[in-house]
Amino acid sequence: MKPLHALMILALLLAGCTSSPTPEPTAPPTSAGSSMPTLPTIALVHGRLIDGAGSSPIDDAVLLIQGGTIVAAGPASAVAIPHGARVLDASGATILPGFINAHVHDAYSAERLRAWAQAGVTTVRDEGSHGSLSEALDLRRSLSSYPQYARLVSAGAMLSPTGGYGDLHADSVAEVRQRVDEEAALGVEAVKFSLETGYAGVSGLPVFTPEEVAALVDEAHAKGLRVSVHVTQAAFLKQAVEAGVDDIAHAVYDYLPDETIRELVQRKIPLVPTLTVFAAYGALESTSANVGLMAQDGVTLALGNDYTFVPQAGFPHFELGMPMYEINALHDAGLTPMQIIQAATANSALVCGLDSRLGKLQPGRQADVLVVRGDPLSDLGTLAQPVWVIHDGVIIRQP
Repeated sequence: MKPLHALMILALLLAGCTSSPTPEPTAPPTSAGSSMPTLPTIALVHGRLIDGAGSSPIDDAVLLIQGGTIVAAGPASAVAIPHGARVLDASGATILPGFINAHVHDAYSAERLRAWAQAGVTTVRDEGSHGSLSEALDLRRSLSSYPQYARLVSAGAMLSPTGGYGDLHADSVAEVRQRVDEEAALGVEAVKFSLETGYAGVSGLPVFTPEEVAALVDEAHAKGLRVSVHVTQAAFLKQAVEAGVDDIAHAVYDYLPDETIRELVQRKIPLVPTLTVFAAYGALESTSANVGLMAQDGVTLALGNDYTFVPQAGFPHFELGMPMYEINALHDAGLTPMQIIQAATANSALVCGLDSRLGKLQPGRQADVLVVRGDPLSDLGTLAQPVWVIHDGVIIRQP
């Protein structure tokens, strides 16, 4: 097929479309040195529980939360509800982990973080900031004490050589290491770089050399940071996999060799398809076919819709909140509802480096919970019908 580079238009538009943050909430965060208020014990009862790990659903389940932590999840016959617990009757509803959108942009906004959280998307990862990263991370810190805002994971600004597809530039092994160190010092959780040679009729853009990519991955890992890579073509996907990155930020639209799929599986590198953006620029069919092949062969797929605040782009499906267009596109690509839920929970937690804390309804994990009316295994549309949302053990949405 004709190579798709128009995909890149979107990110170029972003630079001029970042809005100012919305005002802070009126309730003050807990001050340094003071103790957090005691969270009530919450028991969700009589719902159908899907744990995010791919296990069979549990009917008439109880999810017990104490102090912001899940302490029990199982059939009602096996979970004792302590005296004084706040009991929420989830009859006719499904209890899920809070969803995680692992690929968004323009997330450094109180308004948007609140909208995600209210929809049951309790964590998002910003995959490329614009403007001052320091100011953006300051905003994130100012909101982190408020459970009504989605948790925000930062991949900083996207790196590339000067003149390449990215916002932060480096032109040697030494400069690559320096840029990684600078982002690490600001407090990001991941580093993102691009392997992209052109877009919208432009070609010949520079990309990092294999030596620079190796240095970037090495330096990031030495700093405890994950590495995410933007690719849209199979040749660069293969290069990224062999370099040892931690996740792939897009699927690819061109021919995807079986060998590359096998490498993704063997190296256990998750991929976030972002079918929404391929639909926006006319390459959904081929990309969807590749995603279907990856799903069949066991590639770890996560949820991300490449959300961006670009009203003039003329494409309505970069949804703020629950990304239903992306969810339905994954279903059309061949993923089952259970695979999609796992992609949006456990697999996205892995992509964000939060898999030991989030993504599964299991004892010892943080209590991020989405309760929807109905059964998403039979109707994915129920995911857009939240009843309760619990974030860090606090009920932030209720009937």
